[in-house]
Amino acid sequence: MGKLVKGATWAREQFELGSRPGRDKIIEWITAEHIPGQIIAGEPYVDADRFAIRDHTGKSPAQNTAINDGQPKSGLDLLAG
Repeated sequence: MGKLVKGATWAREQFELGSRPGRDKIIEWITAEHIPGQIIAGEPYVDADRFAIRDHTGKSPAQNTAINDGQPKSGLDLLAG
């Protein structure tokens, strides 16, 4: 487990004003394992370290493959986004 950040703080850092998810949506995402985190005493906390190295598929960069070729991405591919 990495550094836990309050859901509201994480949302402010990751989303533009007007696009930020609310508490309930963050809890939904954590519960569905769309984002790494924990619910503690009813409040969402996002694992900011694990989130930073994952993409929307929930896989780490090492697990991602280049588009349609089935080969692991190189470091340059990962840096290029």
